Amino acid sequence: MSFLSELIAGGAAGLFQGIGTFAKDIREAITGESIIDPNKRAEILLNAQALEAAAEKAKLDFELQMTQAQTAINALEAQNASIFVSGWRPAVGWVCVSGLFYTFLMKPIFPWAIQVGGIIVGHAATVPIVPPLPEVPMGDLLVLLGGMLGLGVMRSYDKAQAPTIKK
Repeated sequence: MSFLSELIAGGAAGLFQGIGTFAKDIREAITGESIIDPNKRAEILLNAQALEAAAEKAKLDFELQMTQAQTAINALEAQNASIFVSGWRPAVGWVCVSGLFYTFLMKPIFPWAIQVGGIIVGHAATVPIVPPLPEVPMGDLLVLLGGMLGLGVMRSYDKAQAPTIKK
């Protein structure tokens, strides 16, 4: 009887080992990956995180160098004796400020002030209606102002990060 019990016991153990190996092979075929030791998996994840951190640091270092280079160029331009070199940024800035002042303050308030002034003086009936003032192309003005303020760089950074941002 011991021979028969050994044969049955060995057969069952072999059968179960075969089923386990078969199940493992099916899992690898379905997932496309073999079973990895948890310590090895942790090591791989740690290396991947270190690579991501190094890439992020390199990108930030590059952006810092670009900002420092632009700051140095701005300082050199500001020290130039020629008004056409040192004064172009302030001139563009004042054009933007003037356009914003005109669009958001003067254009809506000027016709109203003329009408109210005519009423106060007592010539309300003789004060002509102020024709509509011309439009300032705000789209162009805001693009110019955004470029001066460096908002384009932030948008480019957002676009570059878009694939990594989860919605």
